[in-house]
Amino acid sequence: MTSLRRRDNSVVRGLVGITVVVLIFASVATLGARLNWFLDLFSHFRWQYVLAAAIATPLAWLCEMRALALACAATLLLHLPVLCIQRFGDSSTTAPTRQDLAGAHSLRVVSFNVFYSSRAYASLIAYVERTSPDVVCLYETTSDWKKQLAPLTEKFAFSLFSGDGPHTGLACMSRSAPLRVVPPPADVTRAPWLRFELDLGGPHVTVYGVHLAYPVAPTGAASRNRQLLALGRELGTLDSPTIVVGDFNVSPYSPYNDDFDAAAKLRDCSRGRPLEPTWPTWFAPLWIQIDRCFISPGVSVARYQVDTAIGSDHYPLLMDFRIERANRTLADGPRSIERPRLPATQGISP
Repeated sequence: MTSLRRRDNSVVRGLVGITVVVLIFASVATLGARLNWFLDLFSHFRWQYVLAAAIATPLAWLCEMRALALACAATLLLHLPVLCIQRFGDSSTTAPTRQDLAGAHSLRVVSFNVFYSSRAYASLIAYVERTSPDVVCLYETTSDWKKQLAPLTEKFAFSLFSGDGPHTGLACMSRSAPLRVVPPPADVTRAPWLRFELDLGGPHVTVYGVHLAYPVAPTGAASRNRQLLALGRELGTLDSPTIVVGDFNVSPYSPYNDDFDAAAKLRDCSRGRPLEPTWPTWFAPLWIQIDRCFISPGVSVARYQVDTAIGSDHYPLLMDFRIERANRTLADGPRSIERPRLPATQGISP
């Protein structure tokens, strides 16, 4: 019995020791996120570090591993404030007042990475029909997705499918025809986003659908960082109500997200809300938030919801926005739709 107890104790000590060492390594990697693309990957898993440290710290102390317990407590103190800032920071979500409802226009948006190899076409169609959004932005769309979603796109006044597959596939639909559409350039790696401007019967609003590069290799990480900064600088020049949604492939906890925030000067729709990861649907211990939403002054959020899985490795975002009635419009004069010349891989339907 004594030998078994000693063996169990050694197993616990070993597991606690390994956990603390991993936490220390991950924390050091997070601090060095700007030094290397691989280290930046560790910056996204803050809630996992906090949970592991909260469990491992008292266990290490009880196992008389004092130095490891103190080191583990230090990792907790490193990551917990970052989570608290995101959770308790200024929220962009506000309860609508009677004055708000009288003086604002509403816009419902669905943002969803379909996962290019998924065949859950019917599930997405049913979801859109059930939630009845005004705007739908999809990522990783393919020619098969375009074909299978035809019964859905027919119900929208505007739809555009750009590119094909996990790196360039992007689609947007709108119940109302846009005043202006700016599709991604032929070299989509420069600016992998689609922009269109809507007239909501008074206020005009610009909507962006974004899908940035995968940061899982040196070239992909460098591309994503360039795209983040370029998008942030573009958004920082806008002087009108703007909604930005998409798969950013970066969480709120990466230093490169800070660069985007500084350049774009927008509000994160998830700030001030409980933790709501969006990827991956298939393994909760790795849950992180990489599907994002940002808004400018003149726009507020009545609903921000990470919805249930519908056949992808990402969860869909369902958002209700309110756009102030009085704002500086994007264009004056008669309503018209600018149809830019699209690359051969793109198609636009009125």
